Amino acid sequence: MTVPAWLQRAPTRGDGRWTHLAAAVASGEVLLHGSPTPGLTALEPRAPIDHSLDLYSKQTAVFATEDPTWAISYAIRSARCRRFLNTCFYPGPFPGDWSQRRIFLSYAATTDGLAPTESGVVYVLSSAAFTRMPSYHDPVLGQITECQWVSTGTVPVVAEVPVAPENLPSRPLLHDFDSVTRRVATDPAGFPWLS
Repeated sequence: MTVPAWLQRAPTRGDGRWTHLAAAVASGEVLLHGSPTPGLTALEPRAPIDHSLDLYSKQTAVFATEDPTWAISYAIRSARCRRFLNTCFYPGPFPGDWSQRRIFLSYAATTDGLAPTESGVVYVLSSAAFTRMPSYHDPVLGQITECQWVSTGTVPVVAEVPVAPENLPSRPLLHDFDSVTRRVATDPAGFPWLS
């Protein structure tokens, strides 16, 4: 796979909070869901805001991942974030090992040019309730297997882990909301619409 300039290897190390989440998912018995809303005891299926052409990611469901960086990035996204472009996957038709994961994170910058982030939580959920998104062929990346899982039913929370922007082990990109909005309108298949 030729790796586009906007894509990077998913972090395999982080601070203590990140390491705690990584250790939790290592067993395969749990998955992670990032949220700005603390104190939930169960997660209900919801229809996400998704600008891709991928219908699987538009379904009404609870979404989860095995990647702690991806989960934290969703947890710390504030209400001021007008768009969040992101993906996390393994190249190829099957999940690989951690070192093979690729990730892309880009928040729409605030009007003063800052990252629209704040503290949030990562919910730990039983993986038994989830099904992994099937592998598919991406027109730019080739065959990939996303680190995305779904459950169409209510999922009880096993644990809640508070996180903050400083727990994200890699620096996300920032993009201009208006520019990306125009690119999405003219080229719906042009993810990530950065140029």
